[in-house]
Amino acid sequence: MTSSATLLLEALARRPALVGALSLYACFYVAAGRAITRPAPFGPRWLAALVARLLTWVMRVVARCPLTCELPVETIPPGKQHVVVWHPHGSYTAMCFMHCAQFTVQASPLTWYPGVAPLLFRLPLFRELLLLVNARSVAARSLEGLCAAGLSVGVQPGGIPEQLVADHTRELAVFSRRLGFVRLAMRHGMPLLPVYIFGESQAYTTLGDGGRALSAWCFKWLGAPLVPVLGRFALPWLVPVPTSVHVRWGNPVLTGPRNENPTLEQVEAVFEAYLAELRRVFDAHKDACLPPEVAARGLAVRFTGKPAAGPRQPEAPQANL
Repeated sequence: MTSSATLLLEALARRPALVGALSLYACFYVAAGRAITRPAPFGPRWLAALVARLLTWVMRVVARCPLTCELPVETIPPGKQHVVVWHPHGSYTAMCFMHCAQFTVQASPLTWYPGVAPLLFRLPLFRELLLLVNARSVAARSLEGLCAAGLSVGVQPGGIPEQLVADHTRELAVFSRRLGFVRLAMRHGMPLLPVYIFGESQAYTTLGDGGRALSAWCFKWLGAPLVPVLGRFALPWLVPVPTSVHVRWGNPVLTGPRNENPTLEQVEAVFEAYLAELRRVFDAHKDACLPPEVAARGLAVRFTGKPAAGPRQPEAPQANL
């Protein structure tokens, strides 16, 4: 045994309370692992509501990022399942996480379980925070289980590919050509409910083409989407730039009755209807909710990958739906 290991063991021996606390958390970490895909709330709801309010308070007061929200014009029937689809991804989805956790916890306009990258559930303590505010793994098996249990889910279709090209000077929506989020909704007969978070892209200052090249390199060689950004005071940290955040909900886009094996033509027809509603929401609010130069550029749409060839293709457990 090396001298450094011996010193570490001696230090831990002098702190039995710390060793006990770490051991208890380790046991809890393992036992709670199933909650990542479990179709049920995690922890007491009063605690979830308190945490969600604290998160948005920190963002409003400390980070100076105030929030406004407009709910869908059409009333969302209680208990009606939807697939909530939010845009954009931004560099780190900071505004979605900090400001929008309150919406699912408070059922405004509905309770939904947002799918996030499985990698995030490996981070101690942050994992429990995500679970508390209803986040679950975006893996296909997890989303299917949530839908089968009668719950609404949330997806960010662009995922990592959209994150890697994040740009504070433009608004971008990235979609996989297999349109997995549309297929998921059609299999369960669930309407698609778009929501646009204006200000997400402006939370951090991105570093142009050089920064995007570095992001792609990090993801290729490290397997993690590390996007270089500047936050408040032009420092390279995750305290966001003060900016107003405006959450604008669209109206539900119907997908028809349950369709276990939709054809490519059927999927594309639903997607076109969804994209039209997303553009309507964006165009209706861009001038009031974005910097003028960003609003003038409009919403760019980009596609990645190849379209699914058959009626139904197995969907890989990834964060790009």
